[in-house]
Amino acid sequence: MYRIWFGRVIAYDGLLPLLVWLTPWMAATMLPNRRGMIEILAILLPVLGFSIRYVAGRRLIAANFCSRRIRRFQFAGLCAGLVLLGFIDCVIVLLYVMPRGALQQPGDWLVLLILLGMYFLLMAGAMFPGRIR
Repeated sequence: MYRIWFGRVIAYDGLLPLLVWLTPWMAATMLPNRRGMIEILAILLPVLGFSIRYVAGRRLIAANFCSRRIRRFQFAGLCAGLVLLGFIDCVIVLLYVMPRGALQQPGDWLVLLILLGMYFLLMAGAMFPGRIR
């Protein structure tokens, strides 16, 4: 059961954001000099990722073996994590159109890594399946 939990956290909270982050890069590589497309992707992809993650998270929280009180905390963690994910997605997708030199300081990347760590912790807690009785 815990292997499934870990797999879901990796799939939804690792692979889905990675797909959102790499899609503008692939689009910019395959279709160069189409700057407006990157801005559209910067809006659509985080919203799509947010929506998929929200629906999947609600469904998993509703089906887990935790008490109603714990599920409320899990839902609050899911919402807080999704806000962080939306912020992180927007920053990373917009890196493709920022001027050169943006986010070149080590402290900038440290802040993003801290936010990603907080996101993963929130989502791991939100997706905890509980114990089978």
